[in-house]
Order: sequence, then C-alpha cells, then structure tokens
Amino acid sequence: MKRIAAAILRRNDKILICRRGPGGSCGYLWEFPGGKIEPGETGEDCAVRECREELGVEIQLQGLREETVYEYPDGLYGFVFYDGVIISGEPEKRVHLEIRWVSPEKLTDFSFCPADRPMVERLSRPI
Repeated sequence: MKRIAAAILRRNDKILICRRGPGGSCGYLWEFPGGKIEPGETGEDCAVRECREELGVEIQLQGLREETVYEYPDGLYGFVFYDGVIISGEPEKRVHLEIRWVSPEKLTDFSFCPADRPMVERLSRPI
C-alpha cells in the first residue's frame, strides 16, 4: 500500500488548499498539501518536507487528525492527515496550478481528489 501524508494548514480561520496540475487520476482537482511518504520517512517528516518542497514554507504540525485508506484504480493508499500551521514563509505555486486560503464552510465548493472528500466534509461542518 502506498502511503500519503497531508497537512491541514490553518491561518486566520482558513485552510490552505492546492489545485493539482494535469495528469493522473486527480488532474486539476484540489487537495491538501502533502505527498508520498518515502521509505524510512515518518508521516510527520513527509508532511513537513512536502510543504517545504512544493510550497516553500516551513510548517509546525500540531497533531494527527486522522488516518484513512482509499482505493484508487491503481491500488490502495493509506492517508495520514495532520493539523498544522505555517511558521515561516508564504505559500508559493511551485508545483500547483493554484493555492488558496478557504473558509472551512466553503471547502465543499471545490472539486477535491476522491480520497480527500471525506475530510473535506468533516472540516466543512460547524463544530
């Protein structure tokens, strides 16, 4: 099973989302920043690395939010979602078409990768 780590980054009551480029099963869809966990890497290390590489920011994780499994056409993927904040830098579009800060209740207005949709639904509900 492939393993993916993602960060739910918050700032001023908004959540950072990123729009993927073309290609793959999630081309042009929105996602939370993150990526594939490399051999010998923890989920936490992966989330921090991916945000540094793809967005040019340093983040601080504030804990594990959820672990899920999703089956894409090419196999099973294990996802770990972490809560976090940016501690240095401003997000840059290094690999994504767009990046946006969105209010939780507006997340459902965007087309997300299938594996992220349950998280989007949970985050968009009022507490």
